[in-house]
Amino acid sequence: MDFSGWLHSLKGRLSLLTTAVLVVFLLLISGVLEHAFRTSLDAAKQRELQLHIYTLLAVAEPDGDSLRFPPVLPEQRFNQPDSGLVGAVTDARGRVIWRSESALTLPQLPSHPLPQGREAFGTVALSGAGDYMSLRQGIAWGLDNELQFTFVVLEDAEPLRAQVAQFRATLWRWLGLGALLLIVSQWLVLRWGLAPLRRVATSLKEMQQGGSDRLEGRFPRELKPLTDNLNLLIENERRQREKTRHTLADLAHSLKTPLAVLKGLNFTSDHRAAYTALIEQVQRMDGIISYQLQRAVTGSPKSILRGVPVAPVLQKIVDALEKVYRDKPADIEVVCEGEPLFYGDEGDLMELLGNLLDNAHKYGGGRIRVSVANGEDGRRLHIDVADNGPGIDADAWQSMTRRGVRADQQQPGQGIGLAVVVDIVSSYEGDIEVNPSDLGGAKISISI
Repeated sequence: MDFSGWLHSLKGRLSLLTTAVLVVFLLLISGVLEHAFRTSLDAAKQRELQLHIYTLLAVAEPDGDSLRFPPVLPEQRFNQPDSGLVGAVTDARGRVIWRSESALTLPQLPSHPLPQGREAFGTVALSGAGDYMSLRQGIAWGLDNELQFTFVVLEDAEPLRAQVAQFRATLWRWLGLGALLLIVSQWLVLRWGLAPLRRVATSLKEMQQGGSDRLEGRFPRELKPLTDNLNLLIENERRQREKTRHTLADLAHSLKTPLAVLKGLNFTSDHRAAYTALIEQVQRMDGIISYQLQRAVTGSPKSILRGVPVAPVLQKIVDALEKVYRDKPADIEVVCEGEPLFYGDEGDLMELLGNLLDNAHKYGGGRIRVSVANGEDGRRLHIDVADNGPGIDADAWQSMTRRGVRADQQQPGQGIGLAVVVDIVSSYEGDIEVNPSDLGGAKISISI
């Protein structure tokens, strides 16, 4: 069947239309999924680079108008040339005052200074070194914030691109397989769905060949009016045909007598009487034909992990945040009962505590209390973070735990901190709740 014939086929038109819709849907869903995956990777990479900045802040020491770093950094990749992870610090005039060992072979690093509290995340292209994911953060140092620095962390973007490429290949492989299965299913559904129409066509063909004088079979209720009307039409046509045949027979029979009379007329002996008889029989024949014609046309009827000491991790985060929020100092009280351990990934612990304390700094009123203790079984960890801020009501809590929602639009951030905390707690099958704090603000309690 050529293309024009295919378009004149109901099955062909439905197949072309559904295939076109499927292709458009697959293109849209693949674009949406790839964008969501890339956004998730970027958000995760930004958090990872932020933790590296916290690490640099934790080990930095003032040195006059500059900063001093230990020769060996806690993150080993900073100490290895060409490791792909680069750290640097610039002063208020954009001069690089420190760079990690891993950056010695790189060309000029991003040096545009940022004001205190500002951060910039994105991709930068370094001449001769390729593309790097970059996070820069402005830091104020000193009692009066008289020293301004910009901390810069870069990481090679190639692994992230490789993840996106691998995701894209896997996505299209599975989408292609799904599309093939959908097309086959679509063909089977169309074949099954249009089967009643084929039965109608078969019945009509049998009628044409004289096998039946009506459409026989059980048809779907959507086709029942059609088949019933067709049967009615066929029955009426049969009756009309039979009636016409009967009418012709009656007409022939009715005309026999007038014709016989006409045959017997003798115009030689009495032409006047013959003429009169001729007129009478012609009128009679006209009446018979009109009557029989009138009769003919009338009447159609859907493991186990080693324990991570919490106190050192917590102190590292507190030290880093005190430097980040130098212009907004807070009185932080840390209460660790015994030597609490976290039986999980250390990165999860840092992410969880970092986000909670960061929010307490942002939205609190200057007082923060962190209480950490293990449960009676020794494996469950209880964390309470309280502040003296404005507090959080139940409706606001439900909203703030969604990604992209922030309690205060005036504060910097992406609105994902609490959502990340909730995700981590959920991954460890823990519990999280918010209650009023005796400090006057909110207390977030976690048990994992």
